[in-house]
Parts: sequence; structure tokens; C-alpha cells
Amino acid sequence: MNRMTRDKAMQYAKYRLPFSIEASKYVIDIANVSEGVVADIGAGTGLLTKHFVGNVKKVFVIEPDFEMRELAKELIGEREDVEFQDGLAENTNLLAHSIDLIVAANAYHRFHPESTIKEFKRILKPNGMLAVFSYYDDSNFFRDTLRVCNDEQYVKRLTESRHIKPVQYFYGDSTPNRYLFKQEHNETWDEYWGAVISSMESPDEREE
Repeated sequence: MNRMTRDKAMQYAKYRLPFSIEASKYVIDIANVSEGVVADIGAGTGLLTKHFVGNVKKVFVIEPDFEMRELAKELIGEREDVEFQDGLAENTNLLAHSIDLIVAANAYHRFHPESTIKEFKRILKPNGMLAVFSYYDDSNFFRDTLRVCNDEQYVKRLTESRHIKPVQYFYGDSTPNRYLFKQEHNETWDEYWGAVISSMESPDEREE
């Protein structure tokens, strides 16, 4: 996986699509964690994290990339109820049975499923919950741009994904619930292209 530059991390924070505030509030309510501890795994620049800060007792922001983690600190600010840590989904460095709710946004496809499942079970409290956030681009512009460019890392990651596995492979006997929250987002060409080149797999301008 490529490391993020400061400039690319800033593009990521500025141009990536926003996550639904309504969805975040719903998860806080259904998980009953207004007085609980939440871990945002693969938090990036805090695009999802910010919806939980101030709405739960404490948030652990787990992000392995230095530039993204440092930018998240700047954007969210120093707070007693937020702790930023270097860690992976497979090795969060969090205490066992210390987390009421794990949230993960668009980094989840980068997690190694078997190791991540083991780690999540270790850090979750009994009856703890996992919520995965994503967004569906009904025009598929973002996906198609990367495919047309035939970016080798992007194609490789898609082919190595476990999307063909049945859901029971990940969840055992428990079937996850899926909730959809509609939101509209209009963007200029510069905003769209800014999101494309903020990807870890996208080349920097200095690259051939």
C-alpha cells in the first residue's frame, strides 16, 4: 500500500464524499453508545470520526498512515474524549474488551478479514457492535475512472477481495443488517478529479 503525502492527505480530506450524519446518529442510537467508547478503525483524516466526536463518551481514532492521522488531529483538534493511535485493523493496540462500538468507513476493504475478525472480537465488549459505513455512487464515475486508467494496484486489490465469499464467512450465524440513507451531492469537475487523485493508488504528479 502506498504511503500518503501531506498534499494527498489534504486532497482526501477536502474532496472525498461526506458520510451521512443521519446514518451516524442512527448507529449511535441503535448501539446505545452515547455514553460508550467507540473505535474508528482506518479512520483516515477523520471524515467519519467527526460525526461521533462529542456524541459519545470517547473515540479512539486508529489510523496507520502518519500523514492522514496527523491531519485528522488537526481537523478534529485536541480533546480529552478523543485519542489518536497508530494501529491496524489486524492489530489495533487497544485493550481487550474495551470497545462498545467499532466503526469502519471506506478503509474496510483493505482489512485482512481473518485477522481483523479475530482482533475485533478481542477488543469488543460482550454485546458490542460493528458498523461499516460506505456510500454508493449511483453514477459509478469514481470506480470507472480507476478501471479505465487500469491502475494496477486498484485492479489487483479488486481481484484479491473476498466479495465472492458468502456473508456467513465473515459473520458466522449472525446476519448483518443493512440500512440506506439517501443524500445528494453535487460536485464540480475539480472536486470530482480531486477525489480521484486522492486515492492511495493514484499516481502523484511527479510520477511518470
